[in-house]
Amino acid sequence: MAHGSWLPPMTNLSPDRMERVVSLLMLMGVIGVLWRVPALIVLAVLPLMVFGMATVLQRRVLRPITYRRRISQNRAFVGETLTVTSEVTNTGRLPVLSLEIVDQSPKGFQKPMINDQWSMVNEGKTQSPIPNPNTSDALFEQVFFSQLLSLKPRERVLQHFQIQTKRRGYFTFPQPLLTATELFGLFETERHENIRDAVLVYPRVYDLDEIGIPTRTPNGALSALRRLIEDPSRTIGVRDYQYGDSFRSIHWKASAHRGQLQTRVYEHTSEPTAMILLNVMTFESDWVGVDPEVFEWAVSVAASLSKWAHESGCIIGISSNGAAPNMPEAIQVRPRRSPDQLTHVLEALAVLIPFAIGRFDEFLISEQRSLPYGAALIIISAMLTPQVEIALRRLHNAGKRIVLVIVGRQRPALDGLPFAAYYVGMLDNF
Repeated sequence: MAHGSWLPPMTNLSPDRMERVVSLLMLMGVIGVLWRVPALIVLAVLPLMVFGMATVLQRRVLRPITYRRRISQNRAFVGETLTVTSEVTNTGRLPVLSLEIVDQSPKGFQKPMINDQWSMVNEGKTQSPIPNPNTSDALFEQVFFSQLLSLKPRERVLQHFQIQTKRRGYFTFPQPLLTATELFGLFETERHENIRDAVLVYPRVYDLDEIGIPTRTPNGALSALRRLIEDPSRTIGVRDYQYGDSFRSIHWKASAHRGQLQTRVYEHTSEPTAMILLNVMTFESDWVGVDPEVFEWAVSVAASLSKWAHESGCIIGISSNGAAPNMPEAIQVRPRRSPDQLTHVLEALAVLIPFAIGRFDEFLISEQRSLPYGAALIIISAMLTPQVEIALRRLHNAGKRIVLVIVGRQRPALDGLPFAAYYVGMLDNF
């Protein structure tokens, strides 16, 4: 029986029991020869011949069996549905009476239900999926698509299973296990298929209005972020003052000449850059642990802001004081002009884990030194500690353009900060 499978066990003789049966049959044959009893000899020789043939077939039963697994896409967002296609072919001249295929997804996937059944297409035969009474998506967070079937000579069975991504990350599918019983049903043999599939799941991406950052109001985040990618050293004209304009942008001479407030219109830089700096810590001390929901929400907010900045024409990059598995250094995607830059940013966010390499305030000071001149800094953090606030004020006083986005469960006090600051609460359905 294949270990780790919930399918019904296939009947076969254990090696110890087989050894005892063969010994008994040989004893019967010896007694039949000594006593010259032909019937006893036949009763001993025929089973021995069957056992011998079964032993030979056991070594060959899986040779003509090929198993292929294909996944519709190797990159997806959280909540997307993928199709897993399994193809089983018997290329031999003999039938396979019982073939068990133990295959499953890694943790991080769930099964979309349609009338409490799999969405499955089977070419070549009609077969119902075997229900799994022991699995629960809430407990195991994975999908089993094992099969128990029989194959005729030269027969191919093709099935399609639906799986749904449940959380972000890099997921490697385990190797499937094939277990077959030879024609006489006495022995079974196992083989692991050398199939290695992986799926990279991106974090959820939202519109800024959807997550609570207003983009259509005159003093909303959209206007504030867009002002950050303007070059304040290049004035190309003036316009009437609008509510929300910075007093630093008021053109006093033009205002006195026209008799009403006028605001400078700046020229956009040729390479507007937005750098997202993400804090993976959800508590002030790392020994306290991490709030996984708040951390995942911060990652989604970072992905959403990255998408918005990229679509706004910015050169984007991302850096974090967190790391990825098997990576000793922090996650860093340097800003550069590339059509695939957003994909690189989402890939970095997909594998990020809440393991802080260093304090976020120290990270802010050291990271800004390697950024291009004039880059807008979008800071995303689950908290605003005194140390982080001091670091941000220091960067602001040094002429850095900053937008602070606080995520979490409680709204902090953001009044009095000299730069744009917003609170993004968690969505109820996140």
